[in-house]
Amino acid sequence: MENKGITVNVFELKSGLTVYENASYIRITSKDYNLLVMLDYMPIIGEIEGRVDIKIPDREVTFDNIKASYMNSNNVFNLMIQGVYNGKPKDDSK
Repeated sequence: MENKGITVNVFELKSGLTVYENASYIRITSKDYNLLVMLDYMPIIGEIEGRVDIKIPDREVTFDNIKASYMNSNNVFNLMIQGVYNGKPKDDSK
């Protein structure tokens, strides 16, 4: 089975679990660092205070001004959002 992209699981207390399939990259822009996670990226775990952009085939989904934890392993990226500050997650396709 050929892997076509990254599976992204976003966990939020308000809306629960949202799954995005076949993401080509995840861009993390934190107050302390910037990170671009692509297919077959090494396993990582961390915390973010900033922004996450998820590029899926038909659009880019942005979570701005968030405090969250993340983990990437075996092309599955998990984002656990603890809080959204000064804004809401926005979907650029709208």
